[in-house]
Amino acid sequence: MNIHKKNILLQNCNGLEPSQIIEIVKTGEITIEEFKAAGLSQNIINQIVSVLTSKDQIESNANNKKELLEKVVKGRLSADEIKANIYNNHFSFDDLLEAGINERTVNSLKYYCNSNRITLFKNINQLPPMEEGRTDVYFVGVPGSGKSTMLSGILNMANKDGILMADAYCVEGNIYQEQLISDLNRGVLPKATASGSYNYVALSLNDQGGEKHPFNIVEVPGENYVNMFNNGDVGEFLNYIFNGNKKILIFVIDSLAHDTGYSDSDSQLDQNLVYMNILSMLKTNGILELTDAIYLVANKFDAIKSTRYEHNNGNDVDLASDFLHEEFKGLIENCKFARQESKNKFKIKILPFSIGNVTYTSIINNFNKEYSKIVIDNLMEDSFVVKGGSWTRIFRTR
Repeated sequence: MNIHKKNILLQNCNGLEPSQIIEIVKTGEITIEEFKAAGLSQNIINQIVSVLTSKDQIESNANNKKELLEKVVKGRLSADEIKANIYNNHFSFDDLLEAGINERTVNSLKYYCNSNRITLFKNINQLPPMEEGRTDVYFVGVPGSGKSTMLSGILNMANKDGILMADAYCVEGNIYQEQLISDLNRGVLPKATASGSYNYVALSLNDQGGEKHPFNIVEVPGENYVNMFNNGDVGEFLNYIFNGNKKILIFVIDSLAHDTGYSDSDSQLDQNLVYMNILSMLKTNGILELTDAIYLVANKFDAIKSTRYEHNNGNDVDLASDFLHEEFKGLIENCKFARQESKNKFKIKILPFSIGNVTYTSIINNFNKEYSKIVIDNLMEDSFVVKGGSWTRIFRTR
């Protein structure tokens, strides 16, 4: 705009429509301050500023929304962050669909955001006594290792295969079991066990021969294992688990956290050292004399397989064994030494595990059934069965 035309517009500014002035200001050729200096009425100035501010805010919100949706598409937001943005009206579930997020994932996010998933808190002295005549299964793991997630996969797969039998002995355990199965069916990882809280589930699995394998499954919070490691405070735990039942110990090893130097882990403790200390505590207190099997499970194995073993075509069991022998040899050797000194020559097994592809930290895109089936098969191989009205030990060769 030449200076002559600009001066004419300024001289006649009070004769212009507010909409005309807004368009001129938006081009940047004449500023609000220049119109004000030329004598534009304050009332019109206020109208124009209000409109421009509102439009700027709308444009800013649109740009912010676009940036947020791009982060969702690229997987840079967690489910909790997506939930916060939904609640603050920064974008909607429909916006996620329009951005290209598939409908199944959006439905999982809806469930995550809208469902009231309550985590019950149970002290160990609030749990019912474990029923005798069962195999006791303990998930051992530091915070964030994936104990609850692994249990959810096992329960879900057993339910899909029609071999899961919920026992009436522990009603609250059945409620927790149903929650784990429902969450996974909706594509959502289970909520982490509340700090300091224990979970107990009584159930049975039917094998292909129709034989019933009854289990007591105890999920111990990772923080408690850390406390055992730090100060040896194990009295209540040992009193609860010490009974005549045979036991299977599942050491859940966060292979991804270890492989990435614990950069995103909930615990910075070296799992190798923690688990060796826990193993020693169980040995000293006679628990291993009642143990029939120890499973060393490389959890989140698919994540390290795609990087660490990108060009290795070996099967997952062999690769998991290679990983643990390379990174957790101390734990393996301690298990072997403990077995040598035990009257009960328990099995030591290395297993891979993954729940499947996880996005937004909590959404499961596809449940990997095979890893859960491997654990289920081993549990039934190493446990008691009910046969002919009595408890029987079935020995199988693999």
